[in-house]
Amino acid sequence: MKLTALKSLMTACLIGGVMMSSAHANNPAPTIKADAPNRYTVKKGDTLWDISGKYLSAPHRWREIWATNKQVKNPHLIYPGDILIMCIIKGQTLVGVDTGEGCAGIEKQMQEVAPSEPVRLTPLEGSVPSIPLSNIRHWLDRSVIVNPDDFETTPYVLASKKGNLITATGDKIYVKGALLTPGQTYGVYRKSEPYVDVQTGTVIGLEAVQVARGIVTDVAGNGVSSIQITQSFDTEIHEGDRVFSEVPTQLPVVFYPAPAEVTRGGSIARVMGSIGSAAKGSVVAINIGAAQGARAGHVLDVYRKGALVRDIRDNDTPVRLPSEKAGQVMVFKVFDHISYAYVLSSELPLSKGDQLVPPPYL
Repeated sequence: MKLTALKSLMTACLIGGVMMSSAHANNPAPTIKADAPNRYTVKKGDTLWDISGKYLSAPHRWREIWATNKQVKNPHLIYPGDILIMCIIKGQTLVGVDTGEGCAGIEKQMQEVAPSEPVRLTPLEGSVPSIPLSNIRHWLDRSVIVNPDDFETTPYVLASKKGNLITATGDKIYVKGALLTPGQTYGVYRKSEPYVDVQTGTVIGLEAVQVARGIVTDVAGNGVSSIQITQSFDTEIHEGDRVFSEVPTQLPVVFYPAPAEVTRGGSIARVMGSIGSAAKGSVVAINIGAAQGARAGHVLDVYRKGALVRDIRDNDTPVRLPSEKAGQVMVFKVFDHISYAYVLSSELPLSKGDQLVPPPYL
């Protein structure tokens, strides 16, 4: 993709979600892969993204070809053992779950439901996830992005009953700061590196990782609270770790990949974990959050800036090569100005600073 085209796409991103939605509605249907299977049996371990990729070159457009059953509250859920069939219904290629009647059954499922007919509730348990949830569990359950100023005002770990801070379930720690509530459960958090906006140089968030949780058993007159640890997460508690109410996980019960509708482009702010670059299945933090319209399920294309080379036939004038598409990521947890995203694909290793734009609809 040429650099001018990338700039145009970034400009389109800045226009906002409403115009992108209307553009989407006017675009032709997504292209079905030439080798898309007519029948596919869903297997344990499949993900919605994997299945979408069997049918579409743009898997984030999966919902556009899914034959929705209007009698089911969660019509997009797929389960291991389901047989998916591809049908042409009223001139449109659609994929749905075979109920034993083939394409005739798929078309019947798509009929409007009369108001008097009940809508069946479909259980979520056992359904195929959008992505492997085990790959993101750590960041779902234990990592949060907080305001740095607020974080520094929270109570802090002063000491432990044992005289060291290698604690386990049942151990007691002492906390100083704002008064805590006896009988209430709190999380113990350790701060990580702050996220700094590369353009403004301002801190836009601080990552905090939960290392333990415990119940307040007593609050002394001098403001020191006693906390009994009820669960630790494979690491010791440090003096200075912060204590505050646990931040609930904000992941929807179920979500589907969809083109991002955000107010601007962004970039990868950090590759999570100890590795320096990200590949398929990795987790990255991006500098697009709820304030920019991000939500769980949003898919973004990743572009690597082209190398700067010298033109030997033009007095060694520096020339920037075109940016190259490097992969795709899907947002799964959103904070104000930062989100965690799962790497869906990577043609090149993804790194901090790689650019993010919504995928083109065509």
